[in-house]
Amino acid sequence: MTRCFLGFELSEDSRAYLRGVLRPLQRMLSEAAGWPVRLVPPENWHATLLFFKALDQAERGTVWAEVERCVAAGVWRGLGFQWSGLAVWPSPRRPGLICLEAPDHAPAAQWPLTGVLSQPPFSKGDGHHLQSYRPHVTVMRFQRGRGTETPRPREITARMAEFPTIDPTRVRLEAVSFFLSMVSREKPIYPRERTLPLSP
Repeated sequence: MTRCFLGFELSEDSRAYLRGVLRPLQRMLSEAAGWPVRLVPPENWHATLLFFKALDQAERGTVWAEVERCVAAGVWRGLGFQWSGLAVWPSPRRPGLICLEAPDHAPAAQWPLTGVLSQPPFSKGDGHHLQSYRPHVTVMRFQRGRGTETPRPREITARMAEFPTIDPTRVRLEAVSFFLSMVSREKPIYPRERTLPLSP
């Protein structure tokens, strides 16, 4: 059984744009501010659609068949989110990551995937996440462990005012993928098992 998830992929132009914005920010936060943050590898940037704790190969095939139907029907053609900027998640009091966030995406309640969440193997997914879908792309993570010190909430809030503005028109989605989630102490690895462009 494999931990896995469905996610929307950014276009290469979007990754290049975000790299140019985020690398200087990460250097400033880690070197000038002393925050224990690392940049998530750009190839791992994605907006999670539906996470599964564990699915076998046959179950993943069933889920992917539904994704293929959604793409063929044009469910996500031209999909775009109202990206509002960078934020510390889940909050400055409990910093775990820095993400590009968007407000709740109400149309997700009408996506066919939402309608089958009670059926196996979809019922093994994080249905709550999809039913109240709030898109985000994790771009940096706070490191934990011996020798690291998390900044205080007041400092985080003050630094957030210095976060660069993100042009939402420069962040576009172009594909949906089935990722396998392989997380180790060293780094998370998300190989794509299958990928389809959002526009068939």
